[in-house]
Amino acid sequence: MIAIERGDSWVHNFGDAPETGQLYEQWTLEVAAGAAYLDRWLIDEPGTIPDDAIVNLEQETQRIRVLDAVQRARALVEVEDTPEASAYVPSRDDFWEPPSPNFGLDL
Repeated sequence: MIAIERGDSWVHNFGDAPETGQLYEQWTLEVAAGAAYLDRWLIDEPGTIPDDAIVNLEQETQRIRVLDAVQRARALVEVEDTPEASAYVPSRDDFWEPPSPNFGLDL
């Protein structure tokens, strides 16, 4: 996408691009939503998407959708930075105690 390659200032709203393939592709789709918004409303030199002047209800609705895209894009970067939790897989040597039928109730 040209805006990403040029380093347009409004793209910074979407956070840093993830490095991995699938997350990067999703991130570029979210940025494309921003590009479509700017193109639709003929905004030539935006500083940031949140600062745009609103003309009517339709534009406000689309702007909210783009702001949601910004949040999703930023979340992708956070997902990429989160270390994967290792799953615990019990081995045959692990001690397993069956549940006790005694619930500790004195009747």
